[in-house]
Amino acid sequence: MDRKASDQIKAFLDFAEECRELNAMARSGVAEEDKRHQDLIHAIEFEENPDRIAQIGMRIHQNRVERRVYKDLFEVTDPVVQFTQDSQNKKALDQMRQLLGKVRKVEKYHENRVYIPRIKEGNSHGQEDSV
Repeated sequence: MDRKASDQIKAFLDFAEECRELNAMARSGVAEEDKRHQDLIHAIEFEENPDRIAQIGMRIHQNRVERRVYKDLFEVTDPVVQFTQDSQNKKALDQMRQLLGKVRKVEKYHENRVYIPRIKEGNSHGQEDSV
């Protein structure tokens, strides 16, 4: 095992939290781009200059590309978010957080481990150690 067990547990918990944050950001981004799209459509509706209509059309194209990026991100992260919000899975994630604490405690113990000999040298009651 190249990475510590606690690092792997933490990586999964961090991944779940990052998905939640990205999902909320993506949902907000889609909503904003939808509003921008409506603004641009209305701008075309009331614009009479063909050159200006073409510029707005390019902005609509950019808007749709941006919206697609947000929507794709939302679609990728949403199953993870739905998984973490399920009551049984929430319980499991809470248990994983507790597990992380326990594993870190054991790892810390292992890092600071020292051995204290039970028998001091020269205290062998006349017998030599055969080590």
